[in-house]
Amino acid sequence: MKEVKNLILNYITRVMALSAIFLASCSEKDPLPLSHASFVIRDVAPERLVPIKFENKSLNAISYSWDFGDSSEFSTEIAPIHTYEESGDFIVTLTAFTEDGQISTEAREIRVGQRFLTGMYITNINMKDADGKPWDSGSDPDVLMQFGPIDFETEDDIEGFYVKNLNPDHFVKAIGISTLDYLRDDFLLNNENYFILLQEVDTVKSKPVYNDMVELGFNPVVVDGEFMVEVKRADGTGDLTLPFIVVNQYQFFLEFEIR
Repeated sequence: MKEVKNLILNYITRVMALSAIFLASCSEKDPLPLSHASFVIRDVAPERLVPIKFENKSLNAISYSWDFGDSSEFSTEIAPIHTYEESGDFIVTLTAFTEDGQISTEAREIRVGQRFLTGMYITNINMKDADGKPWDSGSDPDVLMQFGPIDFETEDDIEGFYVKNLNPDHFVKAIGISTLDYLRDDFLLNNENYFILLQEVDTVKSKPVYNDMVELGFNPVVVDGEFMVEVKRADGTGDLTLPFIVVNQYQFFLEFEIR
């Protein structure tokens, strides 16, 4: 009988010990799922001085830290917008934190380019002036197109081309220049205001006289200006944009490349 009691006591003791272990393990907080930091950049061709959108694709995280790799302050926003002051290659690092302190990071190199002028073209002009009279009586107008910063310092800051006897039949295709012919390929565009000017050129007593046909000001980096529409290149790479400017029957565009 004594042996039976001992067996029962041993059984009860083991059950109580296992129960204590089970209860202790249940009292500890179970670890949360691991975080997974991940992000994408919606801008196909990131560009200096232009806000870049970062989309957060992380999982199982409650807070974030972004290092944009350019000595700027860290961001704790979920999906920040960041503007780079300079072009170049930058390492962007996203760190994701879970509620219980687990950490996950993703680092990615991005190339931030600059916008260069690569072409300027005319696709239509108004053959009459503001008074409804032809620009050149008896002949088609000679047209000068110029482009440059509004606050230019020297003529070297301006690009332009001249077309003699420009008439409507010429506009089967755009008329202008690109870096493949006379336009220099290092015309860097900054985040500032530029002008486009069309002038009709007369010759009076052997000297040129310039009559303004149309002039527009705009910012070609943010593509901001009246009468302006930005159109992406057909293949969708985003490397090239064509802002078309149409006003009072004048139509022309500039060609930009981000590199």
